[in-house]
Amino acid sequence: MLEAEPLTLLATNMLFLLAAALVWGGLGRVFLGSQRPALMLAVANALLAASLGCNSLRGVAWDLLTYWGANLMSIGAFALLRLAVPAAVGETPRWRPVALLMAAAAVVLAPIPSQSDWMPIANFSFMSLLIGLTAIDTWRRLRQRLKAGLALGLSSPLFLVAALLLLRLVQLLGGSGERIRDASTGNVAWLWAVLVMSLVLNATLAFMVLMRLILRIRRLTERDPLTDALNRRAFGELQAREQGELGRGRGYALVTLDVDHFKRLNDTLGHAAGDAALKHLVQVLQACLRDADQLGRLGGEEFGVLLPLSDQAGAICAAERMRTALAARPLRWEDKDWPLSASFGVAVASRADEGVDAVMLRADKALYRAKQAGRNRVEFG
Repeated sequence: MLEAEPLTLLATNMLFLLAAALVWGGLGRVFLGSQRPALMLAVANALLAASLGCNSLRGVAWDLLTYWGANLMSIGAFALLRLAVPAAVGETPRWRPVALLMAAAAVVLAPIPSQSDWMPIANFSFMSLLIGLTAIDTWRRLRQRLKAGLALGLSSPLFLVAALLLLRLVQLLGGSGERIRDASTGNVAWLWAVLVMSLVLNATLAFMVLMRLILRIRRLTERDPLTDALNRRAFGELQAREQGELGRGRGYALVTLDVDHFKRLNDTLGHAAGDAALKHLVQVLQACLRDADQLGRLGGEEFGVLLPLSDQAGAICAAERMRTALAARPLRWEDKDWPLSASFGVAVASRADEGVDAVMLRADKALYRAKQAGRNRVEFG
């Protein structure tokens, strides 16, 4: 007869994990762009629930299922978690190392006798390794996007889970190997820890998926849908921010550019070729810019580039670099090369400017002079 408390906790754990699997499965159908991590997490929760269920049937059902199978299910759940984290932040998961680790787990567990103390030790060793690597990778990925403190705060729940699994592993190495159905204090505490781990893992990953969606939405509001350059509103906000820094001695330069003979290109090759030319231009120009520089589409075939901490010589040099690179890389369209060029106007902001419009006006006037002087050139205003 099962004791009430461990049985209740076991049922609670399984119901929560199954409910989480259903929720993640539903989110995978609703949230476009997050299907992969959501479905991974749905399967991971289902595997953990199945592992607990099989584990509780030891001595009743087939040993191969309740020992080797149950342990492999739990390891598989943490393997999926390791794949889901990079997918949740928009990166491509590395399947091969995880698949090799899963294969190694299957091989290591296979020859161990079902009721040997080494079976759970091997199981928790693999799970601790997977969640530990996941926690470290999560911190590294978040650190590239966020401040160190926030990145550590968001990844700390994963480190907590790794610590709990390591603690359980130490207990097993010390000879504390209660069954999941035992009513001992240690086993009941472990079942509570499993519930806490399930809550923490699902809440943490839900937040990461939500954060990614928010960042995607924010990006859509700031980016030109065709070229992925900043749109005019976002570019204007950045320029206004740079303008506000002038009083602190931080200057900036503005470069405006316009594709030469763009209408002729559209009329000759069609609008699809025109769109391809604009995307090609952005790709070429981005390769010429520093990390701090910002490229935006101001409208049609006109673009702007913000160059923080740039003086006249530096800004003209940057514009010449962009002009030369664009002229040297023709557009490849229908197996033919079509030359592209642009005219550039450069202006350096000063405290005498009444605002961003004054800087933009000087850059536009310089751009107009470049076109009047024969195009494919740089003028300073």
